[in-house]
Amino acid sequence: MTTALAMATAACAAALIAVFGEEDPITWITWVFAVVGLVPWALEARGVRLDPRLFVLMTMIPAAMIVLVDRNPGGLFPAYVAVVWITYRRASRVVLAAGLSASIAMTIGCALRQSPQAEGTVYFLGGIGLSWLAGTLLHRQETLVSDLREATARERRHAAAEERTRIAREVHDVVAHSLTVTILQVAGARRAFSTDPQQAAAALERAEAVGRESLDSIRQVVGLLRAADTASAVSGSSLEDPLPQISDIESLVTRYRDAGVHLEASIEIAGVSVGPMTSLTAFRIAQEAVTNSLQHAPGVPVHLRVRHDQDRSTLCVTIENPLLDAGSGRHARGEGHGLTGMAERVRIAGGSLKVGPTPGGTWLVVAEFPLSLTAVQP
Repeated sequence: MTTALAMATAACAAALIAVFGEEDPITWITWVFAVVGLVPWALEARGVRLDPRLFVLMTMIPAAMIVLVDRNPGGLFPAYVAVVWITYRRASRVVLAAGLSASIAMTIGCALRQSPQAEGTVYFLGGIGLSWLAGTLLHRQETLVSDLREATARERRHAAAEERTRIAREVHDVVAHSLTVTILQVAGARRAFSTDPQQAAAALERAEAVGRESLDSIRQVVGLLRAADTASAVSGSSLEDPLPQISDIESLVTRYRDAGVHLEASIEIAGVSVGPMTSLTAFRIAQEAVTNSLQHAPGVPVHLRVRHDQDRSTLCVTIENPLLDAGSGRHARGEGHGLTGMAERVRIAGGSLKVGPTPGGTWLVVAEFPLSLTAVQP
């Protein structure tokens, strides 16, 4: 039931009180003007929005005829309902003042014309105040509901944008890594084709395997990030093949080495227990940083280290490689969305990221994540 229909129903109840609330015989004046006073409510209930000034006239004049002409105090109740509606619709101050003034005048006039009931004047005046308060509360409630709906819509749009960003980030990582490794394998096969066909065939097989894995990963990422429960999806509980975790960094290193990359790795994560989001992020940071090194500084050695700090409260992923042009700084790395994606990943996981050239002429990526520890296995 809409507010207009509910108020129209209340106006009908008020009209019935005006007609049947008196012990004296009902006159034609009360009957006629009680019905006339319902006309604006019928229009409002049907969706016709009357001008507030016209609404005041169409409700207050019939109420005044019942109260002042027919001396029936029951006509005050339709006037009170009209005050609620005027206040709820946030009419102009002039219109609201007119409605309140008319109600007060009818209340005082009723008391003067029926002196035996004058002691009830205070209660009728209090009814006007309650009517104004009810209209104000109705308006505030509707405003809050509207704001809540807008906030919910904004939250849904924000969640959809975040989902698209996560999908783009995952696809970027998978595609960039797989294409880099595949190109390296194909290049190695091309160079070895004339001298060592078996080695070339093995390289092509590895390139094919990487391509198939990348396709499977893309399908998995899209399905995973569309899951309703993001946390459950990231942990892989709803899929047979979960997304890569920190323990898969060793296989990542092996894959790069098989592709001919000079990659030195030191992985010290014994006794470390991390959540699924941090674990996935650590893997993606290592993958993205090494891939960027191959793209922007091909042929140089890359140093990868995954360890915890001395107080065993922070996981640190470090990737470092020499710059091709030590004096060129950031421009030697090229521009793109990789660094932005890494920074966003680390921020979501609750960590920090430092990226940039060092005084020693190297490019350094350091990602740190807070972690929980289990007992170190003997």
